[in-house]
Amino acid sequence: MTTVVLTRPQSDSERLAVALKADGIHTVILPVMAISALSDGELAAPPTLDQHAVCVFISANAVRFGLSALLPRLTEVPGIVTIAVGAKTRQCLAEQGIDAVMPDRPDSEGVLAMAELDASQAREVVIVKGEGGRELLANQLRQRGAQVTEWSCYRRCWPDVDLTPLADSNTPRVFQASSGEVLTRLSELLAGEHSGDLFQSTVIVPSERVAAMASNLGWQRVICAQDASDHGFADALRQVFRAGLTG
Repeated sequence: MTTVVLTRPQSDSERLAVALKADGIHTVILPVMAISALSDGELAAPPTLDQHAVCVFISANAVRFGLSALLPRLTEVPGIVTIAVGAKTRQCLAEQGIDAVMPDRPDSEGVLAMAELDASQAREVVIVKGEGGRELLANQLRQRGAQVTEWSCYRRCWPDVDLTPLADSNTPRVFQASSGEVLTRLSELLAGEHSGDLFQSTVIVPSERVAAMASNLGWQRVICAQDASDHGFADALRQVFRAGLTG
């Protein structure tokens, strides 16, 4: 039986595992990343968000940890445009009464292509995000003349990971890697445990950019999902099973 290895934070992986189990899919939860809020002492003051500003939520975690501080401005100040980078992020905002727009491509490149951030509009832009991450979005917007504030409200943590569940080399596996950072961490763990043969397994990634990273890291079977959401991963997984790419 093929095992699907879920690598997102524990709660996210548990939610997806329940859905996959309903389809008869066997999973192993192997979180290579954890998410934690910044403490009050670490958290910068929330940005002001003036009229007609653009507020970009990078992820569902950005909504989870950052929205409460910004919600009064988003609901009371007229003309603020809210952008969600991905369907899950937009759903989380909608659950809190915020109607967000979303790029066609759920990544920084997609956001930069949106009409709301056209170079002719040198607007105030607030990026709600985790510590670190890609700087492409902020750098490109500043080059366009925008006044950019990056407001970090959470951090990614890299816990020790027990790879014992992967010890049976005869079990076909499909790995989840929902971001470039998760892919890199997962690859380091597998290589460090002399489990290079697992690079022959299929890995499902959320974008063409991460797919290129996977190929460069030595993964032999790379499948690109529509996005990083549970739905996108599940759809890609069905394609893997239909194509017989699990052996």
